[in-house]
Amino acid sequence: MTHHTRRLTPAPLSLALAAVLSAFAATATASSPDPQTTADQSAPDQAGDAPDAKRLDSVMVTGSRIGRVGFDSLEPATVVGAEYIQGYGFTNIADALFIQPSFGAGATSRGDQSGYGAGVNFIGRFGLGSNRQLTLVNGRRFVTSNPPTVFGPSGGGTQVDLNVIPTILIDQVETIGVGGAPTYGSDAISGVSNLILRKNFDGAEVRMGYGLTDRGDNERFNYSALLGSNFGGGRGNITIALDADNSQGVLGTARRFYRDAYSTRANPSASAIANFQPGRTPANDGRVNPGIGFNTGPNDGIPGRVLIRNRRISDMTWGGLLFPSDAGTVRDASGQLRGFGANEDQFVQFDRNGDLVNYNPGTNFGISDASGGDGVNLQETTQIISDLDRKTVFALGNYDFTDQVSGFFEASFYTSTARELVDQNVYNATGFGVGSVDGSGDQSGSLNFNINNPFLTEQNRQTLQNLGVEDFVLSRSSRDLVQNQSSTDTNLWRAVVGLQGSFDAAGRGFNWEASVNHGEGNFDYYNDNLIQQNFINAINVTRNSAGQIVCDSSAAGTTVDPNCAPLNLFGEGVASRAARNYVIAPTHAEAQMKQTVFNANITGAIIDLPGGELRFNAGYERRKEEGSFTPSTFERLGQGRSVPIAAASGEFTTNEYFGEILAPLVNPDAGIPGLHRLDLTGKIRRVENTVNGWFSAYTYGLQYEPFQGVQLRGNKTRSFRAPSIAELYTSQQPAYYFIPEPCSAAQIGSGPRPGVRARNCQAFFDFYTNADPASFEEAPSSQLGSVSGNTRLQNEQAESWTAGIVLQPEWVKGLRIAADWYDIQITNSVTTLSEEDITSGCFDSDTFNANDVPNANNFCSLITRNPQTGVANSIRTEYTNGPYTNFRGWTAEVNYRFDLADVDWGKGIVDLSFYGYFPKTLESAAAPGIPPDEAVGEIDNPKRQFQWNARYMTSHWNLGLSANYSSSVVYDLTDTVETRAPLGVPSYTSYDANVGYAFDTNTSVNLAALNVTDKLVAFPNVYDGLGRRYMFTLNHRF
Repeated sequence: MTHHTRRLTPAPLSLALAAVLSAFAATATASSPDPQTTADQSAPDQAGDAPDAKRLDSVMVTGSRIGRVGFDSLEPATVVGAEYIQGYGFTNIADALFIQPSFGAGATSRGDQSGYGAGVNFIGRFGLGSNRQLTLVNGRRFVTSNPPTVFGPSGGGTQVDLNVIPTILIDQVETIGVGGAPTYGSDAISGVSNLILRKNFDGAEVRMGYGLTDRGDNERFNYSALLGSNFGGGRGNITIALDADNSQGVLGTARRFYRDAYSTRANPSASAIANFQPGRTPANDGRVNPGIGFNTGPNDGIPGRVLIRNRRISDMTWGGLLFPSDAGTVRDASGQLRGFGANEDQFVQFDRNGDLVNYNPGTNFGISDASGGDGVNLQETTQIISDLDRKTVFALGNYDFTDQVSGFFEASFYTSTARELVDQNVYNATGFGVGSVDGSGDQSGSLNFNINNPFLTEQNRQTLQNLGVEDFVLSRSSRDLVQNQSSTDTNLWRAVVGLQGSFDAAGRGFNWEASVNHGEGNFDYYNDNLIQQNFINAINVTRNSAGQIVCDSSAAGTTVDPNCAPLNLFGEGVASRAARNYVIAPTHAEAQMKQTVFNANITGAIIDLPGGELRFNAGYERRKEEGSFTPSTFERLGQGRSVPIAAASGEFTTNEYFGEILAPLVNPDAGIPGLHRLDLTGKIRRVENTVNGWFSAYTYGLQYEPFQGVQLRGNKTRSFRAPSIAELYTSQQPAYYFIPEPCSAAQIGSGPRPGVRARNCQAFFDFYTNADPASFEEAPSSQLGSVSGNTRLQNEQAESWTAGIVLQPEWVKGLRIAADWYDIQITNSVTTLSEEDITSGCFDSDTFNANDVPNANNFCSLITRNPQTGVANSIRTEYTNGPYTNFRGWTAEVNYRFDLADVDWGKGIVDLSFYGYFPKTLESAAAPGIPPDEAVGEIDNPKRQFQWNARYMTSHWNLGLSANYSSSVVYDLTDTVETRAPLGVPSYTSYDANVGYAFDTNTSVNLAALNVTDKLVAFPNVYDGLGRRYMFTLNHRF
């Protein structure tokens, strides 16, 4: 596919370069971005053991509170360093992590946004969800930005928004897989990501960045500073980071791939085409592959769904599409729209001037879809990324009161505004049912009008009279009224204060720490909503005695309102400002999240073992999570088009007791052949939760070196995730769902058990005799359902293990190779049954009572159907503990760093690395009776992900190249050549590069280019949707 792009606009970039270069004259040391190093190569101190770290010659690693002496961590660990973040111009740590293999975007500012949480950045790993990946800052918890509502950005959980941490303050991000639960508690099922911050900084460093895409959009500005000073004769230090970052959003229509509106839609049957559209062929109907013929049946090798271009919603327009007002449907037996005239083939619509003009319905694909024509292009309601403006102040410091006792603190304040550029607007369209100007029927359904409506012009009336029309139905997508784009204001603060120290007793050293961590997030969510009653008041109009168009308060369904302003729907944008103000209500919902954590622990040695001291850590932690979500009165009462939004609030407290031992059984001094080194680790955590009682998490494992340079490691872990406030306390909440139909003509041949589905669907059609198997489809619009929380929820729990090998051959200096296997088996998964789960459980189950089809099994009973057509029109569910989710896979990494002078190849350092991720199974079953769903190989879960990095560094130059690869994927593993074409997305490789130059030891400049080859795929939450983009950074240190 050809992409037409505009060259990088030189003017803004040149101005930015001139501005920053004129502001500074000299440079910082050239950085050397190293995307992934292992935890043993670089692991600064963190909470728990810091006071005595130098005396013990040990370093802290994520996943343990016991310092380790020159040995890898028990858990597989990778590190993304500050050099990599700075080198590629990342101003948000989330962007640097999302492109790492095995990471996924739990929620981002890309794509369509939640109405309650636009712009957040949550991370997940292994495809297990962001709520199962614990995020820490300096080894401690951070307050969540996930509101307690089912309409939040990423389901239930205590996810941390990575927007809050300035990248200039980050030293590195350590991530471990499996094993963190006994050390840190809940949520560490897939792993732990620990953001380790720079500390004891002395001086001043400023950084200015400017970026934009190759097309001149997504303009980004970043200004950050790091200020630090020692005091008290070197006994104390305070470090302050300041960060201001602004990223401008991009509409989907700014990229040709989205403008072209590719979509997979129903492939019409050959018999219907022969009977009703004899001139139509696969070569002229808008399908991308004209070699695919019309569907002839479930076993013909012809897919039931095909890829089309320029998808339009054919039964509505932005200004209003007219249909006959008789009792018939808007489509005839062939599936084509019914127009006016004797042959029902004359179509008219309102244009932007309010005139009636001809309408082209395009070529129909299914109930409401078409290729081409004048219908609504939903890509015009899609964005690639939101506007995001954020500011952070982060301070941390420490002071040694004595040689044995020191104090420390962290304090941060974050404020941001995220704005969704566009979203789907309000509708009054036939696809949502039949409405009425009196408010009866479906609120979002089409509206009935008469030729005598005062807003109709003489041109309108003449056109209608020529068509023989007295009454008509209007089908409209009202983006000129409400576009539903949300915005979120966040104000979040957090403070940590603590003491730590060391002492000697019985000839041994001990370290202790006690801290209190409190954070609060206040979130304001803004949107515009249509006031349904005012809308009804405003569209019922008449003329007064002076000939003016006024609201008709005598019409059925209206109320008397002196503020009513008459609303003209006959043409996009023709409504008056007064009318729009009357029918639109700005809404404001609020959420507040609080977290308080007290932690005290002690580390020391007990006895001597052959390989060293038997060391331990033991402690107590008390954590309280509080949350509330308060919709506006308007939202709570459902006065608009949305369902009533329920308030939610709740809290829980945990008392947690933990311990850890590290037993070095053999060290190199023993000189035992085949037993160079052997360490055993054991960890346990006992948790009492005020909602669901007691739970125990544990890890035990070993690290074994048969000889120097070869290490075998492995651990067995039991971890857990406690239900969140939203999952526990959400009251019965109405919600809209797009309910799939497994018995549709396109889907009846697919599913995990096609034979079972076909048999059950035959019983379905025998019961719903008006449903035609050849044309049966799901409802074209979302349907009302409900979901609720559940205070009976138990903890999710995972039985997991890892096994791996690490090679560091002495004869190749700087080379490290590691490979690790992960096996994570989650039971009691907290989930809501999705509409796909429920419909699959109904029709793909061996348990299906053909004598009572509406209640054929427990899942079928959750679905309400139209008694005449059989189409689902409602569904209900709640949070529940499902059976299981299983993940298995492995990772591999290679790091090789060497000095060219050592091999007589010149000057400079070369750093090469490879990281690969190879998932084998990601299988889940939402409830008993629902066939398990395998996700590896589907969108967002490719079977192979690689990242290669190469870097060359001298005293002045810093050159880097990175390649990111994802293997081909399918949309759904249950799809076959019978159900869909194409089946998936080809493999994807993108390249990033950067060039840095250091003028001297204080000032450096860096230019990074991401997605150098400008490769785009239409899944902005999974692949890059922005295309080639640049980031220029100037760094100066005083």
